[in-house]
Amino acid sequence: MGALDSIAEFYLNGEIFEAEEPQIKEIPKLTNKEVKIVVSEEPAESEFVHSQKPIALIFGWGGSSHKNVAKYSSIYQKAGCTTIQYVLPTRHLFRDTDQIPELMDNVLTQMEEYNILERPVYIHCLCDTGVMCYQGLDIAAGRSERNLNIQGVVWDSCPGPYPEFTAIRLLVFSVVWFLCCIRDWATGEASLTDCFNSTYSMITDRVIPSFVDNWNGKPVQYSLIEGIWAGHFGRDHCSHRVGMPELFLYSNKDYYLSHNYLEDTVLTLRQKLGAPFRAIKFEGSPHVAHLRNHNKVYTDEIISFVTKVCTGRQNA
Repeated sequence: MGALDSIAEFYLNGEIFEAEEPQIKEIPKLTNKEVKIVVSEEPAESEFVHSQKPIALIFGWGGSSHKNVAKYSSIYQKAGCTTIQYVLPTRHLFRDTDQIPELMDNVLTQMEEYNILERPVYIHCLCDTGVMCYQGLDIAAGRSERNLNIQGVVWDSCPGPYPEFTAIRLLVFSVVWFLCCIRDWATGEASLTDCFNSTYSMITDRVIPSFVDNWNGKPVQYSLIEGIWAGHFGRDHCSHRVGMPELFLYSNKDYYLSHNYLEDTVLTLRQKLGAPFRAIKFEGSPHVAHLRNHNKVYTDEIISFVTKVCTGRQNA
């Protein structure tokens, strides 16, 4: 056997062909529970389905239940809106974020029963988890060329900065994950076994690899949708939807969203662009607890926001 034959033999039988191909992780299919929405009217019974009555989409925070979100829906109902609630499933918070546009496409299809494409829409995001829902909805609508007539957006305790990998951030995410698992078990959406398996996967698929990447000096990626952090989607929202009214509800005691970041980065950008927005800074209320601690002011601000936008639309 000559030298060239030896080289050929190595390339045909050597390590280059013995290396295992990288495993592509299969994402579970969506379940009916994961795409469940709660609507304040029945499509077959409501007299408003073919009217111009506004629809308010309320996207809950991580670990919230539909009972929690219903308190926010009641405000919009007082303002004359049909409300549709949705809470992102636990596994999509940190693991299967790439599936969120597909998930929201399903949700959008359900909402078409309520003639959502022909009615004015308001969006209320609670925490960056709510922003993830909006971000996924925006992608899904763009892919299918279904245009939503969004009139205004309310940002409650969001949008936040891209989280740095620190012990405090890890603790915050761990608490959120734990609360989500408790919610899933308490509402019957998952068994204790499911919660255990989900937690195990979270640790092995996300937590440990994140520690390893951080130790090796590599950037740690959190919950990106098509490479974009939900907080950045919200931060740059005024640039993509020019002229859309926005209402920011935040506080000086939010452990997740620093009021300095919101004011110096998010709101300053809108001031530079001349974008229409209103910002309400509450005193002392923790993350996504502004309604509980400042019920009247919070309620009045939402109703005023919807009323002013509706009035402006009618006079246009």
